Amino acid sequence: MISQATFWDDSASFYQIIQEIDFLNATKKKYQRSRFILEDIKAALELLELSADEELLQEAQTNLSKLQQELETVEIEQFLSDPCDQKGAFLAITAEVGSIDAQNWAAMLLQLYHRWAVNHNYKVHLVQESAGDLGGFKHATLEITGRYAYG
Repeated sequence: MISQATFWDDSASFYQIIQEIDFLNATKKKYQRSRFILEDIKAALELLELSADEELLQEAQTNLSKLQQELETVEIEQFLSDPCDQKGAFLAITAEVGSIDAQNWAAMLLQLYHRWAVNHNYKVHLVQESAGDLGGFKHATLEITGRYAYG
């Protein structure tokens, strides 16, 4: 498909396929990382059967926690099976009441969601903002792009 000359003509199709390839590569890396961690745990348990080693036990427990976290992430992604769940999202925050408290609360929510998205490796863009009278804002819209941002 990529080797066809017409593939490069349709930029939307090209972009979508490249995103899917990136997603599949990331999924493969996650699987390989989880498999590697599991192999480390197995090896540590085999060594622990031969002799007790507190440091080795601690390493095995740490690896087990990492593996559990990886599996929880995969489980959440399985729940997000609707095609829209895997897409980006627009997040609109509005201070319905015209008070300064409502506008400041809206600003705090915007900051909270922005930090969350950045910490989870999403791209965030402030699309629109309507400043408040005394601080904060009346309305703001964020565009969050990345896989599972909507879900």
